[in-house]
Amino acid sequence: MTKCIRGGLPVALAVLAVCAPGAGAAPVPVSVRVEGLTSTIFDGPVATDAQSVTTPSGGTNPCDGTASGDGLPPGPTATGALDDAAALGGFGWDGTYGDFGIQDYFISRVADETADPASEFWSLFIDRKTSDLGGCQKRVAAGQEVLWARVSFTGPTMIPLELRGPGVATTGQPVNVQVVDGESGAPQAGATVQGSATGSDGVATVTFADAGVYRLKAEKPGAIRSNALVVCADPPGAAPCTSTDRVAPTVTVRLPGRRLASERGRSRTMLISWQADDAAGAGVSHYAVDVREPGGEWRPVVERTTLTGVHFRGQSGHAYQFRITAVDRATNRTSIETDPVLLPVDDRDRGLWRFSRGWKRLRSEAAWGGTVMRASDEGATATFRFDGQGVSLLGRKLPKGGRLRVTVDGRSRALRLRGSTAPRSVLWTSRRLRDGRHRLRVRALGGGSVELDAVVPWP
Repeated sequence: MTKCIRGGLPVALAVLAVCAPGAGAAPVPVSVRVEGLTSTIFDGPVATDAQSVTTPSGGTNPCDGTASGDGLPPGPTATGALDDAAALGGFGWDGTYGDFGIQDYFISRVADETADPASEFWSLFIDRKTSDLGGCQKRVAAGQEVLWARVSFTGPTMIPLELRGPGVATTGQPVNVQVVDGESGAPQAGATVQGSATGSDGVATVTFADAGVYRLKAEKPGAIRSNALVVCADPPGAAPCTSTDRVAPTVTVRLPGRRLASERGRSRTMLISWQADDAAGAGVSHYAVDVREPGGEWRPVVERTTLTGVHFRGQSGHAYQFRITAVDRATNRTSIETDPVLLPVDDRDRGLWRFSRGWKRLRSEAAWGGTVMRASDEGATATFRFDGQGVSLLGRKLPKGGRLRVTVDGRSRALRLRGSTAPRSVLWTSRRLRDGRHRLRVRALGGGSVELDAVVPWP
């Protein structure tokens, strides 16, 4: 059983989908597969959350299930999972956004495959069953398979194939695998697997002459190619997957931002997710995740998990590095260390921020911590003391914004905050400071309202 961990570092740690934060939807681990006409574009685990997505043709729009009108809170969706898979897999996608019976994206391209609008579309399947909703409306749950496939709507309905069979084999000895209709479970005759054809029972017999790791796929004209079945073929008497797999998997990590957790996240609870590639090997068995503050000792977040994401809740104003270790079925392992990610100090951290009269706290879902501080009149001040070599202010410019004076260690500058920027934008960053204790003071200068969200001390 996976447990929440407390202690060690002065933070709370949580394993994805097991000890998720109480507020809002929790990210979930799902399997994402994208099948093009001639090849598989992506096939792997993804941790996905409620989010907005952006395409060149459709712009930025909510993709969190709320457009379905079911009254449920925002949650992870099938198109959000595709967007996360694209980020991990290094491919792009595109689609227009509009009213297709309900507001959603109509996907036109994934990677370099563009569906012919006269005869093709990208179809969505959940657990190999045709989705009853569009991708931004269809919420997904932990452990589900999200399948996007380029299909034709001018010919017969294309069914998704499912390939079943053992994950290990002995060289020179036949192994039976079965191909079925992924939606109904009906056996599929006439499919091919490793050059062998299936009979009326959907069964094909394959034999591996040489030791190795094989990735089997079933294909059949007019059907969507199957999932990959990874089979380790070893000589008689050898332990499974040990004969030829000596290559460690590679790991790609996705953080909530390159330097600031506020670039994509909105709270101290961060989602750290990753994608492991073991294309030349037997497949990943499990992962381990460690964390440290820069220069400190590594501490375990989770020592063994098959999930591809963890929740981590850190302290305001602190920076954290993560180490992800992937271990494959042949016990090869690889570790990757991330760059530090800084957690801003929220306007509600009263032990760190000091606000005078004249500021009003407003709710803002897109802001860091869900609130901002706004001052409309001249003279409102706020003070923040910090250790480090620099400091940044986060917030947004307003169409009728005013001016704000920022002062650090006696040096001041007036900022004009009129305009329009996204929430959690960096409004100002100080010059490089001597390492040590410093004091930041801000003062509203009038001319319109000013809005502050958070502050980031740079270590």
